[in-house]
Amino acid sequence: MVKYTLQNTDTVNPPTFAVSFSENTLQDRAKNLAEQLVLPLISVTEACHFTFVLLLTENGLHLQMPQHPEMKDLKVDFLTGEMGYRLRHLKNQTQLLAKAIKLTPPNTTVLDLTAGLGHDGYVLARLGYNVTLLERSPIVAALLRDGLKRAATVQSNTHVTLIEEDAHTYLIAIKEGGLKPNVIYIDPMYPTHHKKALVKKEMRILRQIVGADTDAETLLPLAIACAQQRVVVKRPRWADPFAKQAPHHCLFGKQHRLDIYLKIN
Repeated sequence: MVKYTLQNTDTVNPPTFAVSFSENTLQDRAKNLAEQLVLPLISVTEACHFTFVLLLTENGLHLQMPQHPEMKDLKVDFLTGEMGYRLRHLKNQTQLLAKAIKLTPPNTTVLDLTAGLGHDGYVLARLGYNVTLLERSPIVAALLRDGLKRAATVQSNTHVTLIEEDAHTYLIAIKEGGLKPNVIYIDPMYPTHHKKALVKKEMRILRQIVGADTDAETLLPLAIACAQQRVVVKRPRWADPFAKQAPHHCLFGKQHRLDIYLKIN
């Protein structure tokens, strides 16, 4: 059974979570999910009492905010919508992240330390890389696992593995003798900036679920020690280098840049 620890800066009114289901035929599956996450299983009519509800439906797992009905459900979907379009047209796009990794698939292993909703990691997997996604939040991992499962029914040749574990713990195990990936990718939560517009809805929700990600900068020295060849960090164009450590070089996109730290033995 997964032990769920809420990480959130709001200690006065921390978010509350529950699991529900849209059809009676899904009740057993929803019960299993609730037990795994150590969360209450509720009916749809009880949802208004919780900040977040993981709703199991016939077309996937949705994260709802019942107290904010104007907010659309959050769902990991690699087959339709904006992400589906992006994945169907990969060959017609310039993949900045692939340029940063530089190595050639399929024998290149990439460890994504901060998977979140899995967008970048899954793009790399569809480009042929062997990708491992790490996600420490059981709530986010449940959404991502559901999206990966549905995508696998259509895109079965994608080499991607999801591991629900804290990145620090995982890296320490690698440093103590585990198998080192060729490349480590870090996409930490963007720092706040008063001149910038609000971040996307998905990122605001993730921040509320997992907290401020204040320990992310300590990942960089560990990642550099554990990567065989390089570490790639995603940053806003305007932001200082991650952990105040200057990269060897950078690649710039329209909204962000990729800082590259080479492994020099």
